[in-house]
Amino acid sequence: MESFRIECLSCGSRRSAAGSVRHLDPGECQRCGYVGWAQVADLNEMARRMLRERPIDRRRLRAV
Repeated sequence: MESFRIECLSCGSRRSAAGSVRHLDPGECQRCGYVGWAQVADLNEMARRMLRERPIDRRRLRAV
């Protein structure tokens, strides 16, 4: 089973997750309760800042 690092899109808390990226359900963040996650490797500082500055209901990371 593959293991990778994920980051909460609200508070930035990071943790390890195992399983398939396509079928991952990491649940809510233990720090803030938010349920939006992304792989740490997929985010850069600009994307992190843009996501955190948006209202929670508009936080989506769109693939180009």
